[in-house]
Amino acid sequence: MTSAAREAIAVLKANGIDRIFGNPGTTELALLDATVSDGMEFHLCLNEGVAVAMADGFGRATRSVGVVMVHTSVGTANTLTNLINLRSDRSPLLVIAGDKDDRLTGRGCFCEVPDMPGLVRQVTKEAWRITLPEKLPELVQRGLKVAKAPPSGPVFIAAPENYLQAELAPEFIGRHARRADDTTMRVHPEQLVTIFNMLASAERPLLIAGNELGASDAVPLLVKIAERLCVPVVGEEVFTTNALNFPTDHAFYHGNFSPTLPVVRDPDVVLAIGARMFMEYGWPGEPYLRPGARLIQIGRDAAELGKLYPTELALLGDAGDAVRGLHRLLATQTLPAGDRLEQRRSRARGRPASSEENPRRALASTGPTPAGSMHPGRLLTLMSEILPPDVAIVDESVLSKGMMQSHFRLGGHRRYFGTSGGGLGWGVPAAVGVQLGMPSRRVVAFVGDGGALFNIQALWSAAHLRVPVIVVVVNNGGYMAVRRGLGQFDQACARSGRYPGSALSGPEVDFCSIARGFGVRAVIVNSEHEAVDALRWALDSQEPALIDARVAESVYY
Repeated sequence: MTSAAREAIAVLKANGIDRIFGNPGTTELALLDATVSDGMEFHLCLNEGVAVAMADGFGRATRSVGVVMVHTSVGTANTLTNLINLRSDRSPLLVIAGDKDDRLTGRGCFCEVPDMPGLVRQVTKEAWRITLPEKLPELVQRGLKVAKAPPSGPVFIAAPENYLQAELAPEFIGRHARRADDTTMRVHPEQLVTIFNMLASAERPLLIAGNELGASDAVPLLVKIAERLCVPVVGEEVFTTNALNFPTDHAFYHGNFSPTLPVVRDPDVVLAIGARMFMEYGWPGEPYLRPGARLIQIGRDAAELGKLYPTELALLGDAGDAVRGLHRLLATQTLPAGDRLEQRRSRARGRPASSEENPRRALASTGPTPAGSMHPGRLLTLMSEILPPDVAIVDESVLSKGMMQSHFRLGGHRRYFGTSGGGLGWGVPAAVGVQLGMPSRRVVAFVGDGGALFNIQALWSAAHLRVPVIVVVVNNGGYMAVRRGLGQFDQACARSGRYPGSALSGPEVDFCSIARGFGVRAVIVNSEHEAVDALRWALDSQEPALIDARVAESVYY
């Protein structure tokens, strides 16, 4: 005989999952005990939001499904912000929440809510409550499948403690301890030929490289397609980018999608591969795409195809697989040639030399800053020069994110992880998870000071697990999106010079003392020279470190 909790662990192990992240309580004792008896590693996190982001970072780094254990309604509530992020990022996760004994339902018991799955149903793909002990391993197995199935996302299971502890009948033991099925979607080869020929024959083609592509292994093949067909490339919009979708230092790369870019304003054929089109922040004053452009979309999310703009072809399929198919056609289809190819190459290379190609030019072009602070663009250029060629960046820098994309060289063997959901507190714990999943790389979190404070206790996890993650806090002294927004609103705050809700002052937050309190080494840097020394100091050790980088707030408004 075995318990439902132990059988759930068996299902996880059958799917190659060797660890759970969480903040448990007494209702999860059977599941927590099963991690010991059945050889499953458990990582204690000091908040449920930390657990979700750490599991997400680990899952993204290992291309697996992260698993989280939380406690009843109160723990579930604390997962919401980062579940919103994961839903936006199409990132798979399984959350198992222990619930009170099912016999207590309706009696006003401790932590009872009428509908615990209802707390997260809006931000998960599925949210279930176990009604029989044998349903737990079944739904864990199904939950892993649903989380991975396109479009990927989080799944939630509430498991009453009496069902976790219950012994299963022999016929239910081992029934679901097997790999969850993978779902594959492929664009038909004839459709790929049509797309290839449309790209090859276009006068002004454009490629949009999206996050689905960045999460695959096909980016180098898209580079070869762009080079052979001489097509300019843009990435997703800055604030939706959560992966390295195309090398930012490539001559054909024109930056993140923006309606103001010349290559975006005049294309006749647009091929968007695994890209969101679009996540609007405000009502657009004019269309993002020029009327008359022939739009082709390929992606795993049917809701994104033709969502805002009409398509000539909208193809439901895996972005990486489609790129591999298009790459194979380079050997069999007619390519542009002669003067026409040169004209396309000239247009594809139309952008000026980037800061990555000439870092010192970027350092000189960002302008002066007040004494005791740096320009964040200069900080990023220095980081690009000093950090290893295979560094993994975890970015939650909000208003600095555009500068990360333009000043930090993202290409080659480097990796990039970001979030698009808008909920702060993902970056630091996600970086710890990425470092756990990529132990041979150095991982650097690049996070704003406001966002870092939401889940700063993730530093304890870094110290406890002894992972050498480096956290660079871009400290501009507050919530600069609020400060900039109030200035643009141009009413009482702008007239009076008072900007409530935006400054972290009186007292100033002492990030170094906070970090040391959690067992992490820390240093403040106010200049480029100090930043260089601090980065080298952090890289020279295999311990976690925090760098409080003071940047000029005036850059942001």
